[in-house]
Amino acid sequence: MKKEFAIFFLAFLFLFFIVPQATYAQGLVPCGQTATNPCTFCDFFKLFENIVDFVLFTLVPPLAILMIVIGGAMFFFAAGDPGKLNQAKAILTSVVIGLIFIYTAWLLVGLFFMTIGVADWTGLQEGWFTIECS
Repeated sequence: MKKEFAIFFLAFLFLFFIVPQATYAQGLVPCGQTATNPCTFCDFFKLFENIVDFVLFTLVPPLAILMIVIGGAMFFFAAGDPGKLNQAKAILTSVVIGLIFIYTAWLLVGLFFMTIGVADWTGLQEGWFTIECS
């Protein structure tokens, strides 16, 4: 019971106190911090862009490195146990496949939008992933 309460309490602290502060600190929310900067409909798309960039380039790489280190440590300390070796290999394989899947999907969406000419009919000359609100 104490373990579940501790996990719930830490999750509560993380979700309600740390995450909102991190979103403002990282610049995820592009508007609304002051009364002179109200949110518009365009800011919703800017928020979506900021979240995608945050996940792809700030959150995924450290988590992938952490999982590679954990898998490598499990592989190193397996001491010839086939079950632990298979578990370590599965972790390492999953991380590599996950990274390939995530960044290939991002690349394919970008290539698709470039192919259909999104920059021509939206005015986003820097690419589909760059949104500027006035």
